[in-house]
Amino acid sequence: MKLLFSPKGAVLLFLLPGLLSCKDKGSAALSSLAGAPGELLVVMEKQAWGSLPGDTVRAWFAQPQPGLPQMEPMFDVVSVPFASFDGHLKGYRNILAVRISNQADSATLRYKESPWSRTQRYFEISAPDTASFFKLFDANKEKISAVFLDTERNRLVSAYKNKPDNSLQQFFRENYRLNISFPPEYTLNKNENGLVWISRETKTDSRGVIFFQENYTRAGQLTAAGVVTAVNARLKAQIPGPSEGSYMALDTLLPVDTMAYSYAGEHYALLLKSIWIVENDFMGGPYILNVVLDKKNERVLYFMGYVYAPDDKKRNRIRQVEAILFTMNLEE
Repeated sequence: MKLLFSPKGAVLLFLLPGLLSCKDKGSAALSSLAGAPGELLVVMEKQAWGSLPGDTVRAWFAQPQPGLPQMEPMFDVVSVPFASFDGHLKGYRNILAVRISNQADSATLRYKESPWSRTQRYFEISAPDTASFFKLFDANKEKISAVFLDTERNRLVSAYKNKPDNSLQQFFRENYRLNISFPPEYTLNKNENGLVWISRETKTDSRGVIFFQENYTRAGQLTAAGVVTAVNARLKAQIPGPSEGSYMALDTLLPVDTMAYSYAGEHYALLLKSIWIVENDFMGGPYILNVVLDKKNERVLYFMGYVYAPDDKKRNRIRQVEAILFTMNLEE
């Protein structure tokens, strides 16, 4: 059994022995999603949920989300026994069902897309005993969580593409030969010396995207160190902080989660996640950097999404900004 996660926004499922997959029944027969973004419903009998199998599932899916300045779980996990799994609960956005029973002949993993609601993702593990459950879960937990996370982002990407801010979309088309979709509440703050700053400001938080491009001249531009150096030079020069002598910067002391991947299946790209700060001040929060090589046009595109929410949770906010970055398409 093998599942592969593609950061460009597609999940590739290779159906090998042990994995059974089902498609949806047709959108007309499906309900709307239940559950809030970032929630995972685990269907498991109370005895298993209150013992080591449940502890194992919780430890994985509720582990701290990387790249945040405070502890927040990767998923908000809730659980019900199979007898209660009915009605609106079947419409949950992300579902993992675990049944451990000696009536099962072997350990199997089933995957279904939209069995009861639109864009729903459902995994079901059946195992004859705890030992076989642990083995199967450990072999597939990363791939299962990747499917859930990828689908959460794709839901937002679809929503933003369906109802974009037309003025911002036109701005990027005309000035940078690319498409990107922002929700209507985002505003263009700066377009100066090749740097674009767009944000959404409320009384409780700030969410934004900073964009610039460079000519592609050397391989070192597409390394984590090269990206951080380039972005910090731009931030220092063009994104001042609230006090004199302060400016926005990527924290260079904290670990940076870095992943190389193929954007839209054809463009070399880097994805960086960590913490931004304001030098000479006390502001900060999570950021995500999507850096894409447009080899045809010999340019490197830098998209930095950030969140500032000093008194609130940040996980869902940074995921919403990340989804904006993944609406981007290059114009030929």
